[in-house]
Amino acid sequence: MTHIYLEIVEQLSEQEAFTRQPRELRIEVKDEREALKLYEKYKELFSDCNYVARIHYCHHDEGKPCELKVIEVHRV
Repeated sequence: MTHIYLEIVEQLSEQEAFTRQPRELRIEVKDEREALKLYEKYKELFSDCNYVARIHYCHHDEGKPCELKVIEVHRV
């Protein structure tokens, strides 16, 4: 069974990565439509940083690699 997630992951600079972990949001959703709706709801939490928002199709239960569909790459 494929699991689908909305993921928003802060993109840190090399220097920032030495001192802290990136902010991350991962929510399991039923389909792409729900992921896009939730992205609109939560993207403001990341508006002050660089991030990548994506839909993650997890196929591990099927022994296959995951697929990632980028929704937006945000740069400040």
